[in-house]
Amino acid sequence: MFGFLINIVVGLVLSFASTLLQQAFAPKPQEQQQRTGTRGSAQIGGRVPQYFLVGTVGEAGKLEYRNAWGESNGVPNAYLTDVHSFGDLPISALSGLYINGVRQTISETGAVAQGYPVTLDGDGGTRHFWWKFFNGTQSVADSYLVSKFGGDADRAWTSDMVGIGVPYLITTALWNESLWTTFPTVLGEFQGIKLYDPRKDSTAGGSGSQRWDTPSTWAFSDNNMVIIYNIERGIYYNGAHVWGGKKTAAEMPYEAWAAAMDACDENVALDAGGTEKRFRAGRRINLNERPGEVIRELLIGCNGRITHCADGTVYPLVGVPAEADGAFTDADVLATNALGTIPFPNLDEVINGATATYREPLQAWEDKETAPYLRSDLEAQDDGRQQIEGLDLGTTFSGTQAQRIIKAVIEEGRRFRTHVVALPPEYAQFRPLQVLAWTSDRFDYSAKLFLVTARTVEPFGNVILGLQEIDSADHDWDPETDEQPLSFAPVVTNRPAPQEVSGFSVAPAIAPDNEGNGRRPAIDVFWASTSVTVDVRAVRITIRLAETGVIVWEGEAPRPELGEARITQALLPNENYEVQIQYMPYSGRVTVESSWLAVTTPNIKLGALDIDISFAEIAAEIIPELKWLSINLKDALDNFERFGSLLSEQDLANYDDKLALRRELAVTADGLTASFNEIIEVAIGPGGAITQKLEVLYAAMGGSEAQVLVRYAAETTPVGVTARWGLQVSTDDGATFGAAAFLVQVRDGESEIVLGADRTVVSNADGTEVYAMFNEDGLMVRDITAALIQSISGSSFWNLDTGAFRVSTS
Repeated sequence: MFGFLINIVVGLVLSFASTLLQQAFAPKPQEQQQRTGTRGSAQIGGRVPQYFLVGTVGEAGKLEYRNAWGESNGVPNAYLTDVHSFGDLPISALSGLYINGVRQTISETGAVAQGYPVTLDGDGGTRHFWWKFFNGTQSVADSYLVSKFGGDADRAWTSDMVGIGVPYLITTALWNESLWTTFPTVLGEFQGIKLYDPRKDSTAGGSGSQRWDTPSTWAFSDNNMVIIYNIERGIYYNGAHVWGGKKTAAEMPYEAWAAAMDACDENVALDAGGTEKRFRAGRRINLNERPGEVIRELLIGCNGRITHCADGTVYPLVGVPAEADGAFTDADVLATNALGTIPFPNLDEVINGATATYREPLQAWEDKETAPYLRSDLEAQDDGRQQIEGLDLGTTFSGTQAQRIIKAVIEEGRRFRTHVVALPPEYAQFRPLQVLAWTSDRFDYSAKLFLVTARTVEPFGNVILGLQEIDSADHDWDPETDEQPLSFAPVVTNRPAPQEVSGFSVAPAIAPDNEGNGRRPAIDVFWASTSVTVDVRAVRITIRLAETGVIVWEGEAPRPELGEARITQALLPNENYEVQIQYMPYSGRVTVESSWLAVTTPNIKLGALDIDISFAEIAAEIIPELKWLSINLKDALDNFERFGSLLSEQDLANYDDKLALRRELAVTADGLTASFNEIIEVAIGPGGAITQKLEVLYAAMGGSEAQVLVRYAAETTPVGVTARWGLQVSTDDGATFGAAAFLVQVRDGESEIVLGADRTVVSNADGTEVYAMFNEDGLMVRDITAALIQSISGSSFWNLDTGAFRVSTS
């Protein structure tokens, strides 16, 4: 009978996860493998199991509703509103928000109808995202959703959509091509359901106002053992049991549980300074999961163990104690043979290193491997083999905590000594997870500590214990030597680097007409065509005055693939400008403006082709003016004799009051005539006021005549004001008439000088040097001092300062 019981305990010890290593690497049920972990993307559809959140956890939730509305800068449906739910039990709080994988700073300030604004990197100071969170205790539907979508014909959000007991998050995103390339993804960091902590209950042995029967007194906790305690006692909502066990307070001994909870809350120093709690946890728990498997994950995450005793009591242990609860020697062992000794494992079963995957908040709660725990001394003991296992810490969200876990797992896993011993009835007081010190000559033990992993009592009162070698040093932690750096960078929005312009240059240019005539100053702008082959729809060009910085022109070159553009608008000749360009993408990515490059436009001014008048037109205007000057003397004197005025017959009626003065001197004999005539006349009337004077020197012989005529006129009329003075000299030998005239006049403020002659000569005072001459062939100039000589069209030119020239036949 005694040997049979020992064999039973041996079997229990071999099958029971007596070490942290055995517990950590025990296979998970297939269904458990599929359910654990943080979800990085929201679930959609109705086939999502009910769940709730415990501890600190990142969760994408389930997309319950999506709708678009509003307009912004001409873009319809510019606002996208999503509603995500996060389980089926009220939780404590939303503690963090990740948008497209990047953690954002959130605060409950600046609220508008759609919620609290979030400042996004690259939003330019204009808000493009808002959030509003309900923790599951809400009793009415959200007013924003009801007012915005209550009347939606297809997907109305009505006033009965309260979501009782359901935590949910409303997010609204404003479209912006530089911020969003697709619908924004959202992940929340939450403080899970409120939990009961017996250490904060004065009636349970602790200190505080929490009471098991009053859930409103409970508080958030991410302590592994507090979470396990609540699972053992049961998860309730409004008094109804939802999930977990139904243990009573009496079955959960306060002292043992408080000690385990305190061990999790112990502050551990970090190598970079500061501290963190030794063990914290968080998890999404589906209601179709087995509580025992969830508890196992939470135990792995805190180097913890738990035992369910035959009397219904449940005891936990975090780490291992440094002191024993009792002691025995070989003399106390009832069976002296080796039947209770369990052999060391095979070499292939030994693990001497480990890696661990945990959930990293700085990487949007994605799985991250912490630094591996490797021991070269253990590898040497294992015949030089490196035998590593990977551990999935699904409830852990600290890389340094993960390192502490795998260190203790590996080091305790090297404690190979395991025994089953039979002891007298007085040792029946010891239960699993207590520690006994064994002094043995047979095994050379001196108060060696063993953890009780199994116990059974035979009918006569003797007790059979399963023992596992332990050492509290396995759980020691020195941050300076044990902590390894976490090799990752926080998740950020990696937008493309702002694109700079390439191959940018400018040059002065002349814009020709269809005949090739240079007509306008221009600026040629160049850039590398290879730099705009992807996502560039245009090149923006800005031109400003170099001295003042005033923008004179800005526009876009719509064909960037050409690599160049010519600008002719708003440019002055011989002016200093500066030019800047920037690539304009189809997408909203950022591009960089170029530096300003200087350029001076060519001195291309308006020419004859730009003036809408011809020389023939000018001649047509001048002929009547010269006719006024070349009045026939005989006709003028005859008119004066008849009417007493130089005015024409049709103009006499416009003047009521006239006075005239005439002087005349003449001599005639034998076909010869020489005379001088002077007439001065003033007149006023409805036609205005006029003063004119005529002076004529006249000489004639036979059929030849010579005449010098000077005429003056000052005239104001209802239609204009004119002042004229003209001189004409003429000869007529009966065969050839020749004349030269000089007319100076101002008509309605516009002045004009007309010089009429077959040849006009410019010379020095005594005529010994001729500088220029005008005749029917054009202009002849002796010397020219000039910077630029060019054709009227500008197609041909000679720059005398630079030596540049061009001869064009077009």
